[in-house]
Amino acid sequence: MAFNRILCAVDFSETSLEAFRRAAEMARRFASSLYVLHVIEARPVAPDLIRGDAMGEMAVVLEEKATAALESLVASSASDLEGVPLTVEVTAGRAFGEILNHARDWAADLIVLGAKGATALEQIVIGGTAELVMKDAPCSTLIVRFGPLTG
Repeated sequence: MAFNRILCAVDFSETSLEAFRRAAEMARRFASSLYVLHVIEARPVAPDLIRGDAMGEMAVVLEEKATAALESLVASSASDLEGVPLTVEVTAGRAFGEILNHARDWAADLIVLGAKGATALEQIVIGGTAELVMKDAPCSTLIVRFGPLTG
């Protein structure tokens, strides 16, 4: 089965970086388009303690840092991505919702993401992003694990 439009979500955790490597490899192998998405999920713990203008400044800084990190990731994989039509985006919101919305809007036929992301506490409380994406994905989903297998 070949995939034409692969969406890869990254949060810069080890598993998401491995998911990116796998998505890039698949995009090159299948001559697919690749959409790399990072979702900023930062929510202040005590919004009443932070002035409105400071919140805006923090959001801009977070977006700039995320964009730079994403550009660095893509640049470090330039040889692996040669000839691959590439779209890169940083957005804000709930990760699973943004991933699903972008997959639908872009008509992705495969979503690739890491099994465990950067927010372990949230996974315990409400379930991981990968699990939530898998439940409602409009297309096939590849959940990438990283590290040694344990039995």
